[in-house]
Amino acid sequence: MERVHPWRMRFIVGLTMIVLALVGLITSSLRQDGAWNYWRIMVPLFAGMCIFLSWYMRGLKESLSVVKIWQEILHWGGLLLSVYLISLFVEKGLIERFGGSLAVLTLLAFALFIAGVYIETTFMLIGGLLGLFAVGAGVVAEYLYTVMVPLGIIAIAALYFLVRPKKKDETGV
Repeated sequence: MERVHPWRMRFIVGLTMIVLALVGLITSSLRQDGAWNYWRIMVPLFAGMCIFLSWYMRGLKESLSVVKIWQEILHWGGLLLSVYLISLFVEKGLIERFGGSLAVLTLLAFALFIAGVYIETTFMLIGGLLGLFAVGAGVVAEYLYTVMVPLGIIAIAALYFLVRPKKKDETGV
């Protein structure tokens, strides 16, 4: 089976994350309790997509390093542990479900941004977008769709321009 071009794989994974984030934003707006479960489910899904893309991109450039893969697994494992702790706080009634979902979304945004710094730059854009979504869901809820959905569309366009191959580097490797 032939490998998908690296810029396409970056775009596919990034687009999937942005679409899932927009769905989460809509879920947060329509059913605040539903956002709690949605964002907890998204954490391992986003982690898996990040690890997959990192593995895929490294497989094109260099031999796979067990140390690098374990660093990424620990990075995302730390996020999963943090989400578990927030889940305990919600269970005990220390935080309500919507507040917990905003905390999980903020942690996910931060973990993606940091993964973008150290692993794959496209994750910085998506982490920043998720951070803006957290602000939108928590602070400017009445303007959520008029501001955040167009922002999501702009992020998709920015993602395309960020990951597309440059003229001098048609391989994208």
